[in-house]
Amino acid sequence: MVDLETILHEEYESDGGLVLFRCAECGYTSLSLGGTHGHIEKHRGYTRFGIKIPFTKTSMGNWSELMKRTEVLLVEDTSEISLEEVEGL
Repeated sequence: MVDLETILHEEYESDGGLVLFRCAECGYTSLSLGGTHGHIEKHRGYTRFGIKIPFTKTSMGNWSELMKRTEVLLVEDTSEISLEEVEGL
């Protein structure tokens, strides 16, 4: 049986190296292109009532504009670390 986490997992490679995606505006980094684009969409403008302003350059589904705000990084050099060295776990 396939679980939801397996279905939603994204991982990209290029020439055997792992690919990361980073928000050009704030530096948020993720393995997930969709997750990164979801983050970038949060940078859109809001009204004083907390309502998102539609039809901005990063509005939902505007893939080309979202890609302009996405940096694509290739991880070429890796090293093994212990679990204790990982922040956030």
